[in-house]
Amino acid sequence: MKISHFIASLSWLLLFSLQSDALHAATSADQTALAQNISNFVEGVRTSDLAKVQSTTARGYRPDAQPQYAILSRLGQVTQVEIGDERRLSKQTIVEAELRHADGVSSWNFSIQDGSRILAAEMTSADVYGTRTQAAPPKKGGGGYHHGYSRSRPNRTVVLSCELAPSSCNQDARLVEFFFATDRNIKITNNVSTLDTDAPRSGILSYGVAGVRIPEDHKPGQIELPSEWHFLSFDYKSATDETKHFSIKRLAATSYDDWKELVKRQADQSQNRALIFVHGFNTGFEDALYRNAQIVWDLQYRGVSVLFSWSSRGKVRDYNYDQDSADIAQAEFAELLTKLHDSGIEHIDIIVHSMGNRVVLPALDQLAQRSNPVRVRQLVMAAPDVARDKFMIQLPLAQKIVDGATLYASSADRALIASAELNDFPRAGMVFANGPVLLPNLDTIDVTAIGEEIFGLNHTVFATNRAVMDDLKLLLINGMKLPRLSQVHKFPEPPLASTYWKYQ
Repeated sequence: MKISHFIASLSWLLLFSLQSDALHAATSADQTALAQNISNFVEGVRTSDLAKVQSTTARGYRPDAQPQYAILSRLGQVTQVEIGDERRLSKQTIVEAELRHADGVSSWNFSIQDGSRILAAEMTSADVYGTRTQAAPPKKGGGGYHHGYSRSRPNRTVVLSCELAPSSCNQDARLVEFFFATDRNIKITNNVSTLDTDAPRSGILSYGVAGVRIPEDHKPGQIELPSEWHFLSFDYKSATDETKHFSIKRLAATSYDDWKELVKRQADQSQNRALIFVHGFNTGFEDALYRNAQIVWDLQYRGVSVLFSWSSRGKVRDYNYDQDSADIAQAEFAELLTKLHDSGIEHIDIIVHSMGNRVVLPALDQLAQRSNPVRVRQLVMAAPDVARDKFMIQLPLAQKIVDGATLYASSADRALIASAELNDFPRAGMVFANGPVLLPNLDTIDVTAIGEEIFGLNHTVFATNRAVMDDLKLLLINGMKLPRLSQVHKFPEPPLASTYWKYQ
């Protein structure tokens, strides 16, 4: 499923599933009254008739948060309302409705209060019909709420669609939306997260959803952010321009029950697969949000995206603190995998970076000992900051539940070199004089040749280099085995026996 389609299905749920616990909607609302209210509401929005909108809405409805949907002017007057599925989500009734207009059709989701009063609404798809007589072209893919009404009108054809032109429906095609689970003690208010500095590690999972907008000038592998200067006691940060910078547009905590329901609905539309990203050392919560969004966007990943954010302090000087945090988070990560499986996810891929491997590998080892463990399709380990000998013991245990494993390693990773000196032992993500870590059923790729200049303290070569992102895309999206790129070759070269892969 395309990211833009994911937006249509998840964005309205994010917006409306987190309302006050005071909501009490009747599941047996009178269909006629509800259909009339929906018709009046959409007509009020279409014609900017505030009085008509207010006559259909419940107390707590926010007119300022209601998109105006430019496409409504082309759809024309509502002629028929068909009420679809109703379902309870927390203390709300969520209603799907399909509307026929004079010149097209639209699909909506509504949050209903007091039987027929509308608390929130969002259009999920729309088609505007032209006057040509040939049949409409068949739809390809599409979100879970899109329906091809054009077949019932053989004398008309689609000339504008939300799926083909999201901007016409006020859907932002550059918004990447995903789930997160974290053991950080964070509070989220008005899309802003605040860390409780007195108790930064909770040891308990909390859940939520996030939406990060990707700027128009985005270059694959990069995270474009406003400039910052720190000089003496002065700090300066330039203003965020969403056309130039990554920006957090939606961020909300959820209950686990709501989170699970959202995951289930998304899984049904994305072949029941998920990609989990686990960040590394020196990564704050917002930094993790940006990196996950960048990976999902650059991969054009179409499944359920989940960020697992453990309690890194996000500061270089707190390396030892981060190691303890990674150890604490192991049980929570195992819990997350189990809960994703319980939510209907059948195919799990994991990208784990740096010290995040200290979270993931022991968690997989724990799960592998269970009678009916969760399975992982692909485990991608980028620059693992784990002792080499420890890694060589842990990975074979984890591979009992892992179908494919890939290691990206480098001899030029300055962060890993510093870690090796600090810990007085080489790290698994390093390439040594006699080569990188080699294990059965592990694809080891030496990325040293990509260049030392991109190995900063966050050593995110796996995400900041387009060649590596291309390799990841072919692996995770296309399921291709090595060799996947022309610049990656077996090493040593024939006639010697090859033992690993190398960018050249």
